[in-house]
Amino acid sequence: MLKFRTEADFTMPKIIKLFAVGGVLLSVCVQCNGAGTVQLSEAEIDAKLFALKPLPKVHYFWPPKPEVNNKRLYELTRITHSLSVSGDWASAECIDNRVYICARVNKTRPKMKASLGVNFTPWHRKFDKKVPPTDRGSTYWQELSYFEERIRFVKQQVEQSNKKYKSNVRVGAITLDTERFHARKGNEQWNEGIREALDAIHIRAKVVFPDARVEWFGRGMIQAAVDSGWARTRYWTGKEIGAPLSCSLYSLPEIERTRETFRRTCKLADQLGIEEVTPWVALASGYRRDIEKYKRWSFDWDYDIEYSWLLGTELNIKWYGDRPERFAPHNRAKVIIFYPPPFDTRTPHWAKHFIAYVRGATGVRELEDLGYEK
Repeated sequence: MLKFRTEADFTMPKIIKLFAVGGVLLSVCVQCNGAGTVQLSEAEIDAKLFALKPLPKVHYFWPPKPEVNNKRLYELTRITHSLSVSGDWASAECIDNRVYICARVNKTRPKMKASLGVNFTPWHRKFDKKVPPTDRGSTYWQELSYFEERIRFVKQQVEQSNKKYKSNVRVGAITLDTERFHARKGNEQWNEGIREALDAIHIRAKVVFPDARVEWFGRGMIQAAVDSGWARTRYWTGKEIGAPLSCSLYSLPEIERTRETFRRTCKLADQLGIEEVTPWVALASGYRRDIEKYKRWSFDWDYDIEYSWLLGTELNIKWYGDRPERFAPHNRAKVIIFYPPPFDTRTPHWAKHFIAYVRGATGVRELEDLGYEK
């Protein structure tokens, strides 16, 4: 059993360098590879998933790949209270399968019913990549038409499957990732084009699924930047329809950077009168330090397992959120979203870090079987 006494127990033995960004002290791990001493077999992963308690909060995620089997999907749904599909690509058979799994979980009468998350990447499908966001030519309307067609298709298939299984599985969230546009300082016309396009998608999503959450990646996110210390993401102008802000927690071993990203995004939310901030979390992956490029993305990053455990505790256990000055105001995160997708072959250690994260979130202080070294 683990006995964590202070925050220093997590960070100090492995710190190689301390540096400041925007007046905030950030830490970098020396190796962050202690978890690599344990490789779980498929049978061990299944057994450990089966033993996990459900998470205290709903967690959505990028849609899993087709090769993930139903046994894994069932446990994932039971633990996270959700199951995701791609609104852009999912077939009728895929949606039917997801409704069936959620219905099976809900028959066990969980405290929180499982719901569907539907993911779209609007403005990346039909809209001409060479035109500015102000363009209202044919590809603009093709993009909106495609989105409406696909989201109504999802609604129709969910309704048919619910009728088939005599269930009432709902769509709990529409998760949207648009990285096509970048706001420009001082260019009101350009920025208004972005706002109008993003709001057009938001409105159509709410028309079809009025009770679902609409979650945008990078909406209002404050992130560490090389030149200015901290900067607001340019995927969003700040004048769009009110929705939860979001931030990406994609460098888990840098604990203070992770916390400060959430704190600063919450401060922006306060200025805009928005209560919720949704973190997007990268397990066993993320932005690693790079001496040439400052940071680089890695799908396969088997950092020390305790960092996934630690984030699970802070995001999900109210005691930590009640102490925002020491940790971060994580009680404002009503839901959490995982990226990359669960059990993705590009992220071979995801399951191990997910197990650690869930144990942290549910108060289980045991990690030796996952590679933690005292």
